[in-house]
Amino acid sequence: MMNALMTAICIAWAGFFFLFYRGLYHRHVRHAAYAEFARATFTAVQAHFPELKSKSTSLVIDKGFGIKDDEAWQEALHTFISHRVVSELSPRTREALKASPSASKDFSTLTVNLVLSLIAHQSMPETNNITEAIASIEEPEDPIAFLTGTPKFKPKKEVLTRLAVAVLAVGLMGGASPSNAASGEAFSPLSACSALADIDGFQPNKSGYIELYDGIFSCATPYKELGNQALPNNIALYGKGNASEVTRVKLMLNVNVSSHGAQDAKLLASLCTQMITNVTGISASDLEQKIAQGKPFKQPFHGYNAYLDRTVWKTGKGYELNCGIATLNKNRAAC
Repeated sequence: MMNALMTAICIAWAGFFFLFYRGLYHRHVRHAAYAEFARATFTAVQAHFPELKSKSTSLVIDKGFGIKDDEAWQEALHTFISHRVVSELSPRTREALKASPSASKDFSTLTVNLVLSLIAHQSMPETNNITEAIASIEEPEDPIAFLTGTPKFKPKKEVLTRLAVAVLAVGLMGGASPSNAASGEAFSPLSACSALADIDGFQPNKSGYIELYDGIFSCATPYKELGNQALPNNIALYGKGNASEVTRVKLMLNVNVSSHGAQDAKLLASLCTQMITNVTGISASDLEQKIAQGKPFKQPFHGYNAYLDRTVWKTGKGYELNCGIATLNKNRAAC
């Protein structure tokens, strides 16, 4: 009887220590992943802090009576994380995020909250405190959460959008060349995301054509800097649609140096007309002069809508120009 009791106690202790050390291991692995997520987020935000801070206010619409529409800002935030933060991660980490929904949730939760925390400052912080970042999203560990290795996030901190998953390769696909869309039809991800791939600096990000949230997919190119100032103007290409087709492709010019705005608008016009020509197979040269003027417009183009948007940042320190083409059923206001 005594031997049986001792055996049971030993088994219980062995089980406890197994769960305890497994909990320690899972916490160590999770916090190591958090550290890389935070490093990538800090690097990406540091490179684009003024633009992000400006957009966090300029893209929020005050509808009165305490109601604010932040849909455009939330979409810009998700796009930034999916294309700018993800590109700072190691290839191994990107693959791990694609393979694990729980890891993707951890990534989304930390990065979204960390970006919001960083841009809440008047200027970019010089350092990043990973301990504070973790404490801001996770509840103090209770025994069950610790032993299972599953984080317990604070209320309203958990992010459920599936960032950095469902990657569809749009890069070098066997050397195939993009095919032009028929008039009015949506574009293939390869055609849209690689529309300017033959120009230096406009190759698609390695993250590919990825799901932002709820079946909305997007691709982007890295920011191409247009000067040597401390914070130069920059330009990037974005495609957006569903899992199988792109319904809008655009170039975004962020103007941080207003004195160079006019000349860079001319570059935008040249690139945008080339982009439209490449994705549709129809020359868009007649639009170049109109785009170069930098004045917003929207007009039909062979079954599509060609457009130029201008958004002035509320900080007064710059503005952005978006030049693109969209299918007729694409709600450009929600882009």
